[in-house]
Amino acid sequence: MTVPAAGPGRAAPPPGLSFRPFTEGDVPACGRLARDAWPAGPGIASRETELAGMEGYVGYSLGSSNWGEVACTDGGIAGFLLGRIDGLPGGPPPERGVLGEVPSMLASALGDEHRPRLLGFLWSLALTEVKVRLNTPASDASVEMFIVGSGSRGKGVGTALLERFLEAARGAGASSVTVYTDELMSNWRFYEGRGFRRVASFHDNITSHYSGSPSRGFVFALDLRVQKG
Repeated sequence: MTVPAAGPGRAAPPPGLSFRPFTEGDVPACGRLARDAWPAGPGIASRETELAGMEGYVGYSLGSSNWGEVACTDGGIAGFLLGRIDGLPGGPPPERGVLGEVPSMLASALGDEHRPRLLGFLWSLALTEVKVRLNTPASDASVEMFIVGSGSRGKGVGTALLERFLEAARGAGASSVTVYTDELMSNWRFYEGRGFRRVASFHDNITSHYSGSPSRGFVFALDLRVQKG
């Protein structure tokens, strides 16, 4: 996995911040960041099953990625980014469909007392997967999972992680980057502020189901050729 060095034209990372490749051993800590960033709605899951589900979701995203970095401070992992870059050595990761995600998400949203909700959960997950696939333009790079811990937000950690990923994508010859996010549990304005353009909006069935509140899903795209110019 390539780790780009700092260079001209890229903002220096915040003081005390370091980067290293994501490893499987980071899954538990990153699962906790994900659980805290995407809390389930009332009655969906216990904290324990929610954490197990998010660890599974991080592992699933890792399997869909060939780029991964964690941002570290003296206090531990401050954030991480997992992504796909088709032009990296070894080629793109294998494409994984919604069925690969089901076990990890079920662990989060469906404890034993919630088994009757199984069909509704699976239906919501499948609908969102179809909408994302239909509304995402072709790209040669994508952000698969991207989280910054609550205590590290607003300090340049997310910007540094994203810039490092975009630099790696440019270096591998990528022309565009896509990302799926939502309006309720993710900071979608972060992407707009960094040149991404919203290309699709739709009712996000799985986020609405998981959070207990209606939510829209968004797909954003960034033209790296425009950024170069």
